Amino acid sequence: MNKVLFWLSWGLAFLIINLSTLPIAAFILYGPEDEAGVFSTPFIRVVGLFFIINLITLQMFIAGRKENKRGFAVGLSIAVLQVAGIIIFMSTISTTAVLFVMLVLVIAAVLLVKEIRRRAYY
Repeated sequence: MNKVLFWLSWGLAFLIINLSTLPIAAFILYGPEDEAGVFSTPFIRVVGLFFIINLITLQMFIAGRKENKRGFAVGLSIAVLQVAGIIIFMSTISTTAVLFVMLVLVIAAVLLVKEIRRRAYY
């Protein structure tokens, strides 16, 4: 796999996924009190949100490091679907969009587990 293309596409996917999640994180953090510390519930929710959202970027990183072109391409397509689902959710706030994003996140988790269990070289 071409390393320049790998880093460029992985970095772009990481950036776009995190930037699309930023408004949701800002909405979660809008309500805490002024005296709330770093370990308050809204901050823990935001950290959990960014961890769950970045499962697919972690899968893409592992697939790229193991030279798994097919796994990287599947991860990239799931990342595109994830960003599209998050943007649709933010614009419509519909139940269908929430279910779509949840389905994409479950697929991302399954892909991450499969990529971790896959041997690097046969």
